[in-house]
Amino acid sequence: MDLANAKVLIFKERYFMKRIWLVPAILVVLTTLIGCVPLSVKISNADRKVELAELIQVNKDLIKTNKTKANELIDRRNRLYDEAVVGYSEITETKKKGADADDYKQRAHYKIAEIHKFRKKLDDALTHYQEVVKIAPSGYLGSRAAGNMSTIRRNRQEIQEQLRTYRNRSLVDTPESQEVAVQALYKVAEAYVAIGDFEEAINHYEKLVEEFKDHELAPRSLYKVGNLYFYQLYDYTNAGGWGAFVRVAKDYEGTYEAGEAETLLKKSRQDLTMIAQDQEDISKYTNSKAMAMRKAGRLVTSADLYQMGQRDRIVQDYQNIAAGWIRMRNYPNASFAYRELAENLTGNKFAQADALYQIGRLHQLDGEYTKAIEGYDNLFKEAPQSTWRNEAVYQQAVCYRSIREFAKAHEMFGAYMSLDQPEQLKYYREAQQIVRQFELDQDEDGFMFYKEQEAGTSDQDPNDKPEK
Repeated sequence: MDLANAKVLIFKERYFMKRIWLVPAILVVLTTLIGCVPLSVKISNADRKVELAELIQVNKDLIKTNKTKANELIDRRNRLYDEAVVGYSEITETKKKGADADDYKQRAHYKIAEIHKFRKKLDDALTHYQEVVKIAPSGYLGSRAAGNMSTIRRNRQEIQEQLRTYRNRSLVDTPESQEVAVQALYKVAEAYVAIGDFEEAINHYEKLVEEFKDHELAPRSLYKVGNLYFYQLYDYTNAGGWGAFVRVAKDYEGTYEAGEAETLLKKSRQDLTMIAQDQEDISKYTNSKAMAMRKAGRLVTSADLYQMGQRDRIVQDYQNIAAGWIRMRNYPNASFAYRELAENLTGNKFAQADALYQIGRLHQLDGEYTKAIEGYDNLFKEAPQSTWRNEAVYQQAVCYRSIREFAKAHEMFGAYMSLDQPEQLKYYREAQQIVRQFELDQDEDGFMFYKEQEAGTSDQDPNDKPEK
C-alpha cells in the first residue's frame, strides 16, 4: 500500500514551502519592533521546525526505488532538526533570569535531548536530560528526563549483556543453548524499542525470525516489526510495515499473530485507500497557479487556493483524512491535516474551530501537554464561542495537572465549573472533586493541598510548607 504515502508527500511539500517564508518574516518583524525575540517566540519557532521535520517520513520503498529522493528528504529533515537545535540552544544560553526563563530553558534542553535521542546520539541526549533535571528535578519534565536517563542507561547495559549471551549460546547446538540464544535476541530487540531505536529493534526482530523461524517468538517478533513500521516509523509500504504483516499472515497461518495481522491489514487498507482518495479530491480542486505562487514565496490568501463552490467538500475531505490518520495512530499527519484546514479554510468557522480543538487534543493524546495547552489557547483566541470551548477548558486543566502546574490547574478547573449551565457540563462532578481535593489543608498550616503540591512540600506535616 504505497498510494497514501505518495500523496501525503505532495501535501507536506506544500506545507513545508508555505512555512519557509512565513517564519523568517515573523522573526524580522519582531526583531525590528522590539529589538529582540521573546523566548516564547523562539521556542515556538524551534517547535515548528521539529513539527516540519516529523512530517518528513521516509519509507523503505522510497529508499529502494528512488534513493536520491529519499536522501534529499533525509537531508531536509536533518537540516530542520539542526535549525531547531540552534533555536533551542539560544534559549538554553539566555542570560534572562526568573521562573519563566527557567521554564523555557528546561523545555529547550528537553527538546534538544529528544532530537539527539531520535538521531541515536544517546550521550548527547543524556547530557541535556541531565540539564533538565538540574533546573527542576521534581517537576514534570524533570521527572520525565530522569526516567528517560534511567531507561537509556539500563537498556544500554541490557543490550550489551544479552548480545554477549546470544553470541555465546548461538554457537552451541543444543536445545537449551538455542533457547537461551533466542530469548537473548528477543530481549535485545525489546531493549532497542525501549530507548527509541526502532530501526535497530526491527533488525534484531528480523534476525530472530531468520535464525529461529520455527520458534514461538518468530511470529510475535515479525508482528512487532509490522507494528514498529506502522505506528512508530509510519511506513505502510510493501518493504516496510505492510510487507511485514503480510508475511505474518502468510508464513504463520493459524497463529494468534496471523489473525491479528489479517484484521489489521483489512482495516488499514480501507483507511489508507480512503485517505488517498480524499487527498486526490483536494488536489483536484486546488488552484495550481495559486499553489505555484505560494511555493515561489508569494503571499496567497485561502480564498485563492481552492475552487469556488468546493470548499465545503474540501473541509470534509480534510476532516476525513485527519480521522483516517488518527485511526492509523499517525498523529503528526492528522495534526498536519487539521492545521491545513484551520489555516486554509478560515471561512468555515465551525470547521476551523473543530480543527483547532483537534490539534490540541492530538498533542494531549501524544503526551505533549505543553503544546496541547498552547493549542487550546489558540482555540480560545481564534474561536472563543466554539462549541468545543467547554471541553477545551477542562482538558487544558487536565494538561496543567499532568505537567504538575497545580496552581494553574486549580484555576482552570474552577473556571470550568463557573461556565454557563453547569448542570450540562460533562465533567462537572470530576472537576468539583478535584477542586475539593486541591483545597484541602490536612496539616492546617494555612496552605491548601494544591499549593503544597506546587511547592513539593507535604500536606501531612505542618512544619513542611511552602515558602511565603
